[in-house]
Amino acid sequence: MLLLAIMLLGITNASAQQNDEDLKIKPLLGLWQYAEEVATPDGGTTFIGKQIYKNITCDKKYYVTAGVNIPIKQSEAQETKTSTITFITQEGDIVLGSDNSYLEYINNHYLDNSLNNTISWLRYRFVENNPNILYLEYNLNGTDENWVSEVWLRVMPYGAK
Repeated sequence: MLLLAIMLLGITNASAQQNDEDLKIKPLLGLWQYAEEVATPDGGTTFIGKQIYKNITCDKKYYVTAGVNIPIKQSEAQETKTSTITFITQEGDIVLGSDNSYLEYINNHYLDNSLNNTISWLRYRFVENNPNILYLEYNLNGTDENWVSEVWLRVMPYGAK
């Protein structure tokens, strides 16, 4: 009986920790678009979305995809049109930290093989009263110097149809 009680307590505790982890990652879940923050003439800011997307899933995986416009022209007389090719640039796993931070385990980086199997520490924050604008800072070398800042706009929450 004692062994059964200990096992149930362990399962309950692991389940509670998993639920806490799920709650911490929930605001990050979904499809995000990389954006450039630009000052407007009236002193405000606006965002210009780029063709780079990050998908963070509930199983703590992430995928970054990029789109590239290529010209399509079959003859000199034909007007040049563009088509967008989209491809995965990197993929990996996320481990949540404390105080709005997480680690990205870069399993595969298809544009820079030197980043394969590396770890990137990220700090994040949402714009006050707007959970759809995410500021990320990352530093691949693990020191307190040379942080890179990015802005991401939520395109779609996880599970949206």
